[in-house]
Amino acid sequence: MIVLIKKTILFFVLATLVLSLSIFGSYIDSFSAAVNAWNRSNINDALSLLNLSMSSTINVANASSLWYFSARLDIMDGKMKDAGTALQNAVSIFGPAKNYPLLDSLMDASMTSFIPIVSLKNVNSIQGVYNGNEIFYSPVSASIRKGAFYILDAANRDVLEFGKIQNTFMLDVNSTPTAIVYSALKDSFYISFENGDIYIYNSDFTQKKLFASNLSYPVIFCTDMAGRVYAGEYGEDSVVIFENDGKEFKKFSLFVHKVHIFSYGHVSDGILYLMDLTDKVIRRFDIISGQELSSVPFPNGPLPFDFELAGTNIIFLSSQNANAGGVSFSLDNSKSLFSSVLSGTTLVTTDPFNNKVNIYNLSLGSDPVFPIIDSFKFEGGKTIVLFRLFDLLGGMIEYPSNVVVSSDGFLVPFSLSYTAQKVAFYEFPKISDIFDMNKNFKNVVVINKDQLSSMIDYFGSIILNNISLYVIGNPSDLSEKERMMVQLTGGSYITNSEIPELKSFVENAHFEEFVASYPTPFSTNQLNDISLSYGASSKMIDTVYYTDQNIVSK
Repeated sequence: MIVLIKKTILFFVLATLVLSLSIFGSYIDSFSAAVNAWNRSNINDALSLLNLSMSSTINVANASSLWYFSARLDIMDGKMKDAGTALQNAVSIFGPAKNYPLLDSLMDASMTSFIPIVSLKNVNSIQGVYNGNEIFYSPVSASIRKGAFYILDAANRDVLEFGKIQNTFMLDVNSTPTAIVYSALKDSFYISFENGDIYIYNSDFTQKKLFASNLSYPVIFCTDMAGRVYAGEYGEDSVVIFENDGKEFKKFSLFVHKVHIFSYGHVSDGILYLMDLTDKVIRRFDIISGQELSSVPFPNGPLPFDFELAGTNIIFLSSQNANAGGVSFSLDNSKSLFSSVLSGTTLVTTDPFNNKVNIYNLSLGSDPVFPIIDSFKFEGGKTIVLFRLFDLLGGMIEYPSNVVVSSDGFLVPFSLSYTAQKVAFYEFPKISDIFDMNKNFKNVVVINKDQLSSMIDYFGSIILNNISLYVIGNPSDLSEKERMMVQLTGGSYITNSEIPELKSFVENAHFEEFVASYPTPFSTNQLNDISLSYGASSKMIDTVYYTDQNIVSK
């Protein structure tokens, strides 16, 4: 009897919903179909259906939403002039909305990587001893994966995971570990050892594989978007770059006339940044040509031991202070510093002398991270939103803890998960081809550096169509705007001979999208919206629209 009543109620609700949709008229029907077409990445069909919707008699309250959706579709289709007109109509006739700046920035390619740091605040610490019990003895390196912290304990030769649960993973190598780096593209950890080996471990440390050997005291630095691995070879005063299969790609020897004492290195925009403690500078190398570029001097004050890259900012880190752009910030609760890792706006420093790991949050002067919604669906009474995050600081965000989701202007509690993305690989496509790429795939595109200047006009199309640009050429030969576009798409710089290796790598890479899900609220509106932002006060908000008809359509 209870089941029969529930079925009767469900039938009544659906019948009422269908009846109300028929009353609203054809423009709602066409708009619903346009949303479904966008969801499937059929952009031409979506534009045709939206134009049909806008040619009908519409509720004036919904007109700005239709114009906004039209601008988004025009950008994806490469029609920048039409997109500008559509967005101007939405703004000038119906008033500005908080979600317009994102599309405006995508049309103008007006993103910038210069984001001043406002504050650096200690938010947590992990102690080496808790309630008299030893957790770790000598934390020399840290990494972040999906909101959990992974601490490399050199003395105990293990890795400790601090997340929803705490785990200890034995490394099973008869040597002292020197550094740990997480690769999101492989969902694996690289760990270097004093005996000259570098191993790669799967995400739960149940399997390991020798990645490189016979090195002279290696310390792994980082990986890049082409899958390369960067390690300092301290015994030979050199830096080695490996392909993702362990083959040597390039080696930078620092033994020129005198020994250069160096600590750590990072890569950004195809340029290797290396900390030279002898000359007190950050040395920079073009990774493709091998050419050394101009160096960046250390700031006045205490000698920094490590550094991080945040967009165009270099953050120098000493025992008790961080210095960015000449401005000094106190590292509260820090007695000394050995190494660091930066993911999004989360900075982690290790202090093996005091057996402590400190966690800080960077506050920045503008919005460094913004979301792009790729699609959504309705299942089991829930709205499921698939989205990506773009980090103007140049890194990969492993856990989007600051994401805010709103539905029809109301904040909603949501759960967060991940889903694997399919990959498509293109070599030297025409510009017109990028408009037909499926946004629900990770589209890896190889181009020559000469093609970049013409592609800047379609920056928004590249972002919205989920394209990563891999450029044949030297990054130092490109303009700042061109390098920014490569960085924001999550691409990198390669050589012609690396194309087969890149294709093999991306076909097996671990590309993921974030998934936000929440109970679908009851709606009395003709048009409903979903908005995502990174931080409650962010101006870079992405919004998509749907109708009640989309909820019940397949």
